[in-house]
Amino acid sequence: MAIINFEDYMHVGIIVNNIEETLEKMQKIFKIDEYRINLFPPENVNKDDIQLMYKGEKTWFTARFCFIKMGNSELELIEPLEGNSVWRDFLNEKGEGIHHLKFEVESLKETMDAFKEIGVECPQYGSAVGPNTGKIWAYFDTTKELGYVSEILNKKLWETL
Repeated sequence: MAIINFEDYMHVGIIVNNIEETLEKMQKIFKIDEYRINLFPPENVNKDDIQLMYKGEKTWFTARFCFIKMGNSELELIEPLEGNSVWRDFLNEKGEGIHHLKFEVESLKETMDAFKEIGVECPQYGSAVGPNTGKIWAYFDTTKELGYVSEILNKKLWETL
């Protein structure tokens, strides 16, 4: 049985060095009408109120995100700022490029268990913020199987792992 339903696709994530420089390059090729840039976690979030995990350890990292409207989904640009993260690892090891596809699932816990059964690890996860507060996002290292990382967001609010 499949772990993820393709119908629940949300976006493609691209790691970049600098969001503004990337947007400038993209606007020479693509017509971009709508986008928003956010700091993650937002400045008003208390470190104790958000859970960020990297390689099994509670940690702290920040990044800037740019969400660009792309048909019925979005393109997400991620600019790592501080701390160790899968985003920083990707930039250091591969440079800028496509990092992940994001999907929504009912239960992150069930999805984590299913990935674990087939040997796929979850190197990073954390508390969602903004309109997704109460949910958890997670990255699964599906690069051997698919050539890219799979990001998952649970639909179930306040799920515990």
